[in-house]
Amino acid sequence: MKFTSPMRQLAALALTAVFLTTAALSGFAVYAMPIQAAYPQESIYLFDADTGETLVEQNPDLPRCVASLTKMMTALLVLESGTDLNASITIPDSLTPELQSIRANRGHTIGLQAGETVRRIDMMYAMLLPSANDAASVLANDTSGSLAAFAAQMNVRASQLGCTATHFTCPHGLYDGGNYSTARDMAKIALACYANSTYRRIADTASYRLPATELHPARTITTTNKLLQPASGYYRSYAHGMKTGFTTQAGRCFVTFAQQDGHTYGLVILGSNSQNIFREAAELFDWAFTSPELHPAPVEAEPEKQERGGFWHKLFG
Repeated sequence: MKFTSPMRQLAALALTAVFLTTAALSGFAVYAMPIQAAYPQESIYLFDADTGETLVEQNPDLPRCVASLTKMMTALLVLESGTDLNASITIPDSLTPELQSIRANRGHTIGLQAGETVRRIDMMYAMLLPSANDAASVLANDTSGSLAAFAAQMNVRASQLGCTATHFTCPHGLYDGGNYSTARDMAKIALACYANSTYRRIADTASYRLPATELHPARTITTTNKLLQPASGYYRSYAHGMKTGFTTQAGRCFVTFAQQDGHTYGLVILGSNSQNIFREAAELFDWAFTSPELHPAPVEAEPEKQERGGFWHKLFG
């Protein structure tokens, strides 16, 4: 995916908007927590994505494991590299130990193996929809030449986006040691991802057909984001998928956006549980779009008072 000059200008404008918005994310919350959170120790950060205004927060600056939310940064770096997403790559033998380690740690995979030829775009869908850890590692190695070099690049980019309590050690977040962030920092990364139209198109997809390779038949993968699943009780037509995550240490994590009636809101939840993560997100967005506090009724202008005798005076002079 090579960028032409006009596309570079658009990308620069988008990045400028992201910088200005993320710079505003350091403010204090304006409103009290409007829902019942699963735990008092979980992190919740709801913000206006257009202005950067913090709306609701709970432990927003607490460093903690973020599990597969890590893959947002991986996807962002792949997209920003300008590589041809439709091109095919062959998984090198050097990745075999990493693929084995992912399976040993019981991470979700699509069964990738060394020697298999895959398209980058298919790996992006596999990484962001069902959260395939092996796809993340394949993309990272392809982008930077090694997983270590890619992790270093992740940390540089996080710093550029204004993150102050974030550190990455792997491209997928399966290994929690040394891989952490905060809800406020994740919001800054999420804004950069949301500004990328390719990221949004992939993350908004409910299901995707992976083509056959020499080792696997064609198969359908689906999103883990229940706000995008029409059959789910948490489905919201206004939602935009970003990323879900889970490890034992991180708990359930979720980053998502919602857009409706000219308003766009972003949300980060870290350390929830499977029974509440999507309920919390749906209820917070419902509140954001309907709250009289956020959307006060317009004040009706009072009718002009007629001067005494004004009508007849105008009529007859």
